[in-house]
Parts: sequence; structure tokens; C-alpha cells
Amino acid sequence: MDEGRATVPLGTLLLSIALLLAPQAVAAREGAYFGYCGDAIRTGWNFYCDPTAPEEEPEEAAAPDALPEALPSAASASPPKTYAEQIETFRKQMDELKYRAVLEPTPEHVQDYMEAQQRMSRMAAAFTDQWQRVLFRTPSLDINTRFPMSQMGGAVYQDQIRTARETSLREAAANLGFMVVVEDPARCGLCTPQLEIVARMRESFGIEVIVVSADGSFHPLFPEAAVDTGQLRAFGLADSPRPTIALVEPRTGVVEPIGSGLLTEDVILERVHVVTKVPAGERY
Repeated sequence: MDEGRATVPLGTLLLSIALLLAPQAVAAREGAYFGYCGDAIRTGWNFYCDPTAPEEEPEEAAAPDALPEALPSAASASPPKTYAEQIETFRKQMDELKYRAVLEPTPEHVQDYMEAQQRMSRMAAAFTDQWQRVLFRTPSLDINTRFPMSQMGGAVYQDQIRTARETSLREAAANLGFMVVVEDPARCGLCTPQLEIVARMRESFGIEVIVVSADGSFHPLFPEAAVDTGQLRAFGLADSPRPTIALVEPRTGVVEPIGSGLLTEDVILERVHVVTKVPAGERY
């Protein structure tokens, strides 16, 4: 070997060759190392390209002003369920648990329904407790201020109501005609019992009763009963059932029916009080 020529070790030479050929191996494997696979030509320098590999389409450049996809607006978001919808959903869930427990009464299904019922009972108890507490501090909502709920308060209230109704009856009888329309007891089975009730009220309250016999029949309790000669039609009572009780204003002829059929003393007292003392809409 010449002394002026550098001697390259064999290992170093092989490594250099390997490094030189490595890009070509990559090109043979990927087919585009030198950039010769950008067209449809498969000859010449392009023999490195893989003829079976599909051509890659260039990616479209994103628009410079492209923004990320907008989030759903508040208007498009589903609104929260109303309380009515929540209760309806809860009821359906309860029904589903109940029906499942009935049709498939396994211990687990029955227990699920019992636990759901217990939750519902706790909710009802909490509502009831809060209801009562609101009544305690809000007298305008408490019916007990107008209609006592206790036994003692109820007795006092009933006595007061009875007194007010009797007073209303006496005032009505003094200013209005207390008319009872009857007919032959053979056709009106309730007429005689009604006259008996009215006769007792006449004795108790001193009211004057006008009995009108629609068919001219005689009634021993009220032998002075008037016979209808057209006045019932004038009062609008010609076609009313028998017996019928009405208040009549003598001067104007205005008639206020109290009711038809058998009316007890308490019912008569109540109805006279209502029509003469209580304005419409203020009874309850």
C-alpha cells in the first residue's frame, strides 16, 4: 500500500456506504424521498414510487379566518322542566315501579316500590308541616277564624248562626209574604208533612203563613187556605212542584222561591237567611 494514500478501515467504509444507501432504501419503501412521485409518471427517477399506493390528495388549506364551531346558543338549549312536568315525571316513575312490582313481585321490585312510596310520604309530610306553619302565622288563610273547627267553637258558632237565621225569618215574615203552595194530599204526599212543619214554625216564631191551595183542596191545619184563582200564574208559580215555599213582596209582587219538596225547619231558616241577608257571592 502506498505511504501517501490514506488508509480507510474496512468497518468505516461499510458504515459510510450504509449511510449513503439509507435514504434510497427509505425512498424505495415510501416512494417519495426525492419528490419524484408528485405526478402520474412511473418511469425514470420515479421508479422508486409505489405504483399500488393511492395518490394522496393535498389537504385543503384552512381558511385563515375560520373560527371554531360555535357553541349551542342559550335559545337552542332545552329549557328546564316546569314543576308540573317534574311532578308528572315522578308520578310516572311511581306507576312504573308499582306495576313492575305487581307483575314481577320479586323482593327487589317490591322493595324498590316501597322505598319510593316512603320518599313520597316524606315529601307529603314536609308539605303538610309547612302548610300548617303558614296557617299559624297567616290568619287570613285560616278558616278557623270564620268557622271554628273545635267542638266548643263549633257549638258556639252554630248557636250564633241559629239566632241570626231566626231573626232573618221573623224580619222576612214581617215584611214579606211567607207563601206555601200545596194541593190535594191524595196527589201530593209531601204537602201535609210540609204544612205540619210550617205550622210548628208559626207557633215558634209567630210568623204569618199564606197557604194557597192550587186545586182548591181543603187542609185541616190551615182551613183558611186561599184557593188559587190565577195569582200563582201571576207570581210565576203555577208550574212549580208541590209543595213550594216562596217569599213574596206584596207591594211589588216580586217572588223569591225558597224551594220545592219537603223542606225541614233548619233548611227553611237557612234559605230565608241566605236570600234576605247574604249578598250573592259572599256566602262562602
